[in-house]
Amino acid sequence: MALMAMALAGSLLLVVALVALRVHQQSNLQLMARSVAYTVEAAVVFKDVQAADQTLAHMLAREGVAHAVVRDARGAVFARWRGSDPSLRERTGYALARMTLLTPAVAPIVYEGRPVGEVELHGDGQALLNFLIAGLVALLACLAVSGAVGLLLARRMLRDMVTPLQALAQVARAVRRDHAKGQRVPPARLAELRELGDDFNALLAELEDREALLQQKNKALTHLALHDSLTGLPNRANFEQQLPLAIAHARDTDQPMALLFMDCDRFKLINDSLGHGAGDALLVEVARRLDGLVRSGDVAARLGGDEFAMILAAPTGQAQAQAMADRVVAAMREPLVLADGGVIQPSVSAGVAVFPQQGDNMESLLHGADAAMYEVKARRRRRATDR
Repeated sequence: MALMAMALAGSLLLVVALVALRVHQQSNLQLMARSVAYTVEAAVVFKDVQAADQTLAHMLAREGVAHAVVRDARGAVFARWRGSDPSLRERTGYALARMTLLTPAVAPIVYEGRPVGEVELHGDGQALLNFLIAGLVALLACLAVSGAVGLLLARRMLRDMVTPLQALAQVARAVRRDHAKGQRVPPARLAELRELGDDFNALLAELEDREALLQQKNKALTHLALHDSLTGLPNRANFEQQLPLAIAHARDTDQPMALLFMDCDRFKLINDSLGHGAGDALLVEVARRLDGLVRSGDVAARLGGDEFAMILAAPTGQAQAQAMADRVVAAMREPLVLADGGVIQPSVSAGVAVFPQQGDNMESLLHGADAAMYEVKARRRRRATDR
């Protein structure tokens, strides 16, 4: 736009100056015609053609005249002068003179108050051509300088304004499309854009912190939703998610897995006689000891109240499952010392169900393990009765 504006303004100025120069040239040509008419007056009166030719050659050489004609009173050509054979430059100048309407200058030759002839001069247009060439060169030089300066300014604008804005837009698109909140806008050279980038980066940092806090809270909420608040073990909802997965894995690998089901003996008596604090302490200790026996891939959970379960991952057969149940029962026999100095003798009853012998789905395994646990309790009561 700057180049177009400068080219238009320069062209208009050049045209105006060319018109002014044409008027000046027309006036000079007319003055030259009068001077020639005064000088050749004697030659025309005395019919001295040679003197007229010499006068024309002497006066018109290098005076911007292409050719000149001297006529007598009858209008016949008395003398004629023309410069050397016209070159391309001279022909161009003469054509420019015609284009600019530079008309021939005519001056009468007067002797003793009466006309005896006239002088007609045709301009060669060289002054116009020289001015036009010089003006075009100056205009092109100005355009070149302006173009170079404009290019430098455009590159500076690109570096200082456009590139930072593009970087800002790129980071904004990455955040919107890919949720890449870790990206940052590089610092810009301009203070305003640098301040804008800093504010945008601060906003991204705040969003990143809020998202991290939200993820942390979601993780905590998920943990609370899937874990028992008292013991920290997976709760029943978590257990009911894990057990079908373990069954599906055992079915896919064609290997056995087992479910261990247990509850605390005399829990209601301990809870009623020693208080809920003692009952909670017993549940926490049972969970801690149970969690210490868990193997890699096993899941120990509190199902509610004093009921606990353990998913024994494949491969776990009947013998391995029963051995784990015996270890759990043995681990719970160690006395528990309460905070007030009281002592509780924990004990649990555990039943085992093995997939697929005692059940091939979650319901049947739970039912089989629960039945096995109550069978253990019944045998214990029969032994106590027999003694």
